[in-house]
Amino acid sequence: MQPLIKKIETLVISISVQSGIGIIEAISEKDGNKKVIFQITSKTPLMTKDGHQIGVSAIPVKAKIIAFIDSRNPLPMVSPPHTTPLLIIFDQYDKDGEVCVGAFDRQFYCDQLKLKLHVSEKTEILDLAGKRVDQNDLEGKMLFVFYDRATKSKPVQANPSKIIVTPILHNE
Repeated sequence: MQPLIKKIETLVISISVQSGIGIIEAISEKDGNKKVIFQITSKTPLMTKDGHQIGVSAIPVKAKIIAFIDSRNPLPMVSPPHTTPLLIIFDQYDKDGEVCVGAFDRQFYCDQLKLKLHVSEKTEILDLAGKRVDQNDLEGKMLFVFYDRATKSKPVQANPSKIIVTPILHNE
């Protein structure tokens, strides 16, 4: 089964703005020949690995970015493909932090990731538009989880600093 949210790791070739839309041209980190164009709207969250919001101008050329796209949306048949990501992470080399995506149950466990979250009142929980979400509304939804350290136990456990809730349900 194909994941609902696809992770694409790329290196930035160029950044521009056209008609108010940010355009990031990038190449695949695994296969330097595959190009992709990310269209960034005002609704596209751009963040660092530690969960801080940034602007498109903060991302330098040759930087590593991780784009998360809704795999249910077909890519246009143009070359290189153009897509609007759900979220882009600027993978700063000097910053700690991890970002994962998965669906969690009522006890904040994700079987696919084998990850148990310890959500506290310090955990910032938002939707993609930046609106606060109650932790009781997370079950079964695809979540972006930001954390800096995890245990080596089984299951792996982490204290997330931020959770971003997508509108995508795990069972779609």
